[in-house]
Amino acid sequence: MRGALQALAPSRQRGVGMIEVLIAIVVVALGVLAIIRMQTNMVRTNQSALMRSQATLLVYDMTDRLRVDRQSAIDGLYNRGFDDAVPGGGTLLANETAEWLARVAEYLPQGAGAIASNGNLVTVSVRWDDSRGEQPAQVFSTSAEI
Repeated sequence: MRGALQALAPSRQRGVGMIEVLIAIVVVALGVLAIIRMQTNMVRTNQSALMRSQATLLVYDMTDRLRVDRQSAIDGLYNRGFDDAVPGGGTLLANETAEWLARVAEYLPQGAGAIASNGNLVTVSVRWDDSRGEQPAQVFSTSAEI
């Protein structure tokens, strides 16, 4: 009887170790894939956050420029839409606006800027394409009294 048990035991155990190893490999592979996916999402989210930070800085930069040339801003000389042409000429107003729009286009993908004033209240906005972050076009605006 003892000999019969010894003969049957190894045949029942054959391949069990291999199955355990295969299951362990599958579990580890799924874990690695999950980590890769999390890393990809993190990079995409960080890129969106960077663009939003850049947009914030650009909007505040133009708001400060408008405070420097307050009367022109109040008179609406800086007003422009997202799709307006970049101003030319050698005036302070044209140079400030053109420089700011160049920075918006440089720092933000498909970046565009808009400025609207209503008396002392100015609204500065920037728009950019955030498709890399799987988001639609983003707009960041701020209104300030100058």
